[in-house]
Amino acid sequence: MIRNKIKNFTEDICEYNGYSKQQQEEIEYTLRIFIFEILKILIIVGLFSVIGYFKEIVFIIITMSLTKPFTGGYHESSQLKCLIATMIIFLIIIILAKNNNLNLISIILINLINIFSVYHQAPIINNDMPLTRYDLIKKNKMLALVNSSILFSIALILYSKGIYSSIITWTLFINSCLMFNKK
Repeated sequence: MIRNKIKNFTEDICEYNGYSKQQQEEIEYTLRIFIFEILKILIIVGLFSVIGYFKEIVFIIITMSLTKPFTGGYHESSQLKCLIATMIIFLIIIILAKNNNLNLISIILINLINIFSVYHQAPIINNDMPLTRYDLIKKNKMLALVNSSILFSIALILYSKGIYSSIITWTLFINSCLMFNKK
């Protein structure tokens, strides 16, 4: 239903503006991904807010949003599977952060492993949308490294401010684990 509305909308806009079929497909794909990601975020924030984890879920979403697009890795075959897998992964991150009181040394070591993994693995190329240009691959690797390093620094700064340092650390750790699911 949503896909059909997006398709009809982009057909009308592209026809009116005289875009090519290739441009229409690119616009439709981008709009579809954007809308599904916004819906997924709203559903996840809503559900986790109801059970009292609004701040935690916001930290996880921000951390994942700043790293996952550049590292690549695990993907599901449908939007529903993606939503369910994302909720499970986010729940695991919250459980880890709540039940594992990471000290400063642990935060440093885990984040160094995360950065090492990103450096050696990112970006993982998705078969459905492969990156083939070397400059884009290099750019994504650099963005993944820079963003992971900045988040590592933020985790260190937030060390004495509750579980937020652990949430960032565990999110980066899970994200780096998701890069190793290649068959």
